[in-house]
Amino acid sequence: MTISEIAQAAGVSIATVSRVLNNGEVSKKTREKVESTILRLNYVPESMAHEIIKSSTPAIAVVTHSLNNSYSMEFAETISDYYAANNVMFYLGCATDPQREYRYLMDLIARGIDGIILRDPPMENHQKDLYDEIAQRLPIVIVHSFPAEFKFNSITVDQRSGMRQAMRHLISLGHRDIALVTGTEGFPFELKESVWREELQSVGIEPDQSNVIRVPRSEVDNAIAETRQIVSGFLGSGKRPTAFFANNDLMGVGTQQALLEAGFSIPKDVSLMSHDNTMLAQNSRISSVDMKIRSVALAAIDLMKYALTGEDKTPRHISITPELVLRESTAPRT
Repeated sequence: MTISEIAQAAGVSIATVSRVLNNGEVSKKTREKVESTILRLNYVPESMAHEIIKSSTPAIAVVTHSLNNSYSMEFAETISDYYAANNVMFYLGCATDPQREYRYLMDLIARGIDGIILRDPPMENHQKDLYDEIAQRLPIVIVHSFPAEFKFNSITVDQRSGMRQAMRHLISLGHRDIALVTGTEGFPFELKESVWREELQSVGIEPDQSNVIRVPRSEVDNAIAETRQIVSGFLGSGKRPTAFFANNDLMGVGTQQALLEAGFSIPKDVSLMSHDNTMLAQNSRISSVDMKIRSVALAAIDLMKYALTGEDKTPRHISITPELVLRESTAPRT
C-alpha cells in the first residue's frame, strides 16, 4: 500500500495525503476523508517502521478505550508501577474510537516505541487487520473479551464464565425476578445480557425485557449518579425485582444508592451484585465478579517481556477466568 493508492482511493492528490500524514494544513472535511480512507485501507507508512527516537531505555505504551473508570486506572497503575521499578519508560493513552486509536498507534510507532499493550480495543480495527499489520513491526499484546483468534500474544478474560457464575449464584439463592443494569452497546454488555437470558431460561423463567435497565454513559465517573437516577425511575414505576445485577461496579454503586434511597434494605429486601470487583465494589461491600485486574495486568507485562526478549516467536494466548467475591449484598430470597 502506497500514498498514491491512498490518494486514488480518497479522490485527492498525493500531496494532500502527504500533508495529512505530516499533520500539514488541509481542510477539516478533506482530512476526515483521507483519514477515513487510510483507516479503511489499513495503511501503515513504511517510514514508521523505523525508530525516530532511539534510546537505551526501553519504552512500552498502554492504549485503552477509557480512563474514566476504576478498572482502567487499576490496570494502568499496576503496569506503571512495575515498569517504574524496572527502569522501563511507560506511556499511557486513551483512544475512544477506531480512527483516534489508529492515529495514536501510528504516532507511537513513529516515536520508536518498543511495544504496545492494547486493552479492549475497538473490534472495528481488529476486523481491518490493523493489529496484525502492527504486530509485524513491533511486539503487541492485546487484552480483550471478544471472541477472536490472534496471530500475536493475547489475554482473554472469560466474561461469559463470570456472568454465568453470578447468575447461578443469585438463582441458587432463590431469586427468579432478577433485574439487569447494563450499558447501551458494546460486546461485553451484549454478552452479559445474553447470559442473563440464558440462565433465567435454564430454570424455566422467560426473561422480562422490562427488567433490563440501560444506562447510556455507563463507563465514566458520572455513571454512578446517572445510574442512581435511572434505577430510581425504574423503582418509581412500581417494579420490584428481588435481585439486581449491574454490569460494572459504577452501575453497581449507583444501583445501591437508588435502592437505599427508596427505603430498601440490602440484602434483606433485595440482593445486589456487580461486575469487575474494583475498589468501588470493595468499599461499598457489594458482591462482585472479580475480573482479576492485577493478574491480567501482570500477565500482559509477562507476555510483553516474552515478546521482547524471547527467541521463541510463537504467539502465546492466556485465558483468565473471573471468580465471585461474595460480600454482604446478597442473601437468600425471603
